[in-house]
Amino acid sequence: MAMELIALDLDGTLVGIPMVVPQRTRQALRSAMKAGCRVTLATGRSFASTAPIARELHLNTPLILCQGALIQDHRNGAVIHRRTIPLDIAHEVAAFAKTHSLAMHVHLEQDQVYADRACPPIPRVAVLSGMQVKTVDDLPEWLERPPLKFLFYGAPDEINDVLSALEAQFDSRLQIVQSWHHLVEITALNVSKGEALAWLASRSDVPQSATLAMGDQDNDASMLTWAGLGIAMNNASRAAKAAADVIAPPWPPSARVSTTDAPANKPDMQHDEGVAWAIERYVLGPGDGVE
Repeated sequence: MAMELIALDLDGTLVGIPMVVPQRTRQALRSAMKAGCRVTLATGRSFASTAPIARELHLNTPLILCQGALIQDHRNGAVIHRRTIPLDIAHEVAAFAKTHSLAMHVHLEQDQVYADRACPPIPRVAVLSGMQVKTVDDLPEWLERPPLKFLFYGAPDEINDVLSALEAQFDSRLQIVQSWHHLVEITALNVSKGEALAWLASRSDVPQSATLAMGDQDNDASMLTWAGLGIAMNNASRAAKAAADVIAPPWPPSARVSTTDAPANKPDMQHDEGVAWAIERYVLGPGDGVE
């Protein structure tokens, strides 16, 4: 069946650092949309840091944000779908982070991000996301609205301990996933990129078999599994590769092929032209690709 809906992870898949979409990929996306395909971004990022890229690329489908907790249209700002964390459990998470001195951000709607004054904002994450992080006194007490997600930071050699501690406390009540080599994110139970992609496909009357998803990290595994065709980037995490139907080759083809996980999932988020390759191979017909 021809592909009708493409969902692309952002960091490490569509873009690296700096956040520049390669020209070959731009052309492939234009050709796919011209052929009638819907294209969305599926990311842990917020609306404010994702919408400019979607507008720049003239994407034609609402965005999957905050690990699937939010679906919002970048063309008019309309919120299409949201799943927040129950406030009572959110209070427990905030208190747990403060008690254990964990570096943590809480993301509310309207792109509001907060941290407890006792645990300063995470500088690198704030810079990468482009979000202004506000500090408050006693975040567990201050939090009065159900949040979209929590984001935890740990050094690469500490993040597994952070993940294990959070899973031991909240695994049966919340969705907990590692989204980068030093980040763990928490959303409401059963919230994921895969769940959001399924919801968006249903709303758009697109059958599961006509969806294509691409990603590179553990948090992408759910949508790679659900999509009719799941494609992992060549330097993807072990979980992403296991969930995928296809592993994209490196670009250019002469580049080294990764046979094992990159150390700590490559903190520089190097990526290749896997998106362009996938669209040319599985979406566009002969003669529609990029020369």
